[in-house]
Amino acid sequence: MTVFTLLGGTVWTLPLLIRQRFHAPMRLQLCVSVFLLGMGNVLGRLPGHSLLDGFTFTGFTKLTYNVAILAGLCLLIGFLREHPLQRRSLGSRWEVLLCLCCLTAMAVLTALLPPQLRNHCLAAPYLDDWRVRAFYDIGGAYLVFGYTQCALIAARYARRGRPLRRISLGAVSSGLLGLSLSCAFRVLWVNCRACRDFGHQVTYANVFVFGQVSTIVVCAGLSLPSLASTVQFLRERSRHRARFRGLEELWQRLVDLYPELVLDRPARYLRLAHLDYSSAVYRRYVECRDGLTRLSPYLHAAQEVPTAAVGTPAGPDLVRLVDRALCLHGDTDLVGAATSAPSVVVAPGGGHDADYESDLAGLIELSQGLKELLPTRQSAAVPGHGHGDGGGDGPGGA
Repeated sequence: MTVFTLLGGTVWTLPLLIRQRFHAPMRLQLCVSVFLLGMGNVLGRLPGHSLLDGFTFTGFTKLTYNVAILAGLCLLIGFLREHPLQRRSLGSRWEVLLCLCCLTAMAVLTALLPPQLRNHCLAAPYLDDWRVRAFYDIGGAYLVFGYTQCALIAARYARRGRPLRRISLGAVSSGLLGLSLSCAFRVLWVNCRACRDFGHQVTYANVFVFGQVSTIVVCAGLSLPSLASTVQFLRERSRHRARFRGLEELWQRLVDLYPELVLDRPARYLRLAHLDYSSAVYRRYVECRDGLTRLSPYLHAAQEVPTAAVGTPAGPDLVRLVDRALCLHGDTDLVGAATSAPSVVVAPGGGHDADYESDLAGLIELSQGLKELLPTRQSAAVPGHGHGDGGGDGPGGA
């Protein structure tokens, strides 16, 4: 779960970084931080170190995943402090200097160890060597410092954030504090032989489970904003998809009359059409507005045509007016007058403000009205169901 969350966070932030051409220092620092922490956990969980060590030297894998975790934690501290890592400030950042000193000391201790002790673990006889104990003490001390710093900064941010941010950062802070305590116990375990005696009430296995639970809490806190943003994205996508489909009837009937409304669509648009419904809705909205503008002379003529002539119930309803205009399109008597006929502005709905959202809602309402009116108009065109052949199957029919 830890690896999935950290590497998933890297993948989540990478596309925006690419679009920004990696010119966002804070986002870049966060991306590198979670990537190093994720890769450090991957290397630390490898079943055996012989594969990588065979290409390099004995102890390379253990040293590398410690370098990745400590460097990733250092970058995370700088991110939470809102101090982007820059070349000119590298020498003045004390947490960076402390991390470099710890990593240098751990590399020197690894070089001093004989090959048979370099792939050490927290058990005898490895802990009998002072160099192994020093390796764990130096790394553990920086981890205690780093996790504690991150926990305190996250708790400070949680106090002044929104509810979701408070819950997320509160969980992250609690989990990091738990990790700090588990690392402190590991330092105590390494240096105190009494803690390693069998029969002790608290063993390293208990603390390891405590550290795993703390890691899960941190991952849950880190995942909460991503989960919330994913839910929000899916909700917005569903809403835009419903709008896109809501315009279908009006758009299709206008496109049948004016195929030139639909411009050539680039390949990129076709690939992203099912992901970016908001752009597709706006495009369809513009095409519907353009089509209604071109239909304006027929709207004017439809106002003067008796309602019974098109087989729909009487009434000045806008839906019926547009339906009659669509049916009148192509009449030879109107083609020559189309350019000189006065324009009719279609304003769907009543009392809407002149903005995109209100106008879009009105067009969707108009499209749904045309869709509901279609069965009535089709039944009216059938003999014995009303007013004979009143133009219900004109060239503008859906």
